[in-house]
Amino acid sequence: MPLSLFARPARQLTVLYDSDCGFCIWTVHQLTSLDRHRRLEFAPLQHAADHPDRPEIAELARRRDLARSLHVVRADGLVDDGGGAMLEILDVLPGGWLFRPWRSLPGVRPIVDAAYRLVANRRALASRLLRHTTEAPRCTLHSVPDGR
Repeated sequence: MPLSLFARPARQLTVLYDSDCGFCIWTVHQLTSLDRHRRLEFAPLQHAADHPDRPEIAELARRRDLARSLHVVRADGLVDDGGGAMLEILDVLPGGWLFRPWRSLPGVRPIVDAAYRLVANRRALASRLLRHTTEAPRCTLHSVPDGR
């Protein structure tokens, strides 16, 4: 079903993030401050398999390598990761509807995926630059080759 340009998404997204990564934690804090309508729920990927009140997330943890990239689970059960997950997150934040038409343009998803990989592969450096961690970063998300 195509997204309406002006419809306000009421759905909730569960964002599975790496709680051992300073940059990931910093990102969660930033997204929380932007999420005025509380459409995002954050869950550490390290505990996804033990999510008793959300069996679909536990099942997802058994089927996918969650440490490979950021994942989101929509209320309808659809899952996206990497750049697609970032587009899903952007869509539910205030003002995100402005970017909705871009999602359907040919070539946008590969560009967003490449941008996601560029940042994700450098998150340890970002953690140090943001001074979000005082110890060596322990990100469990695996770096993904830029060519995927």
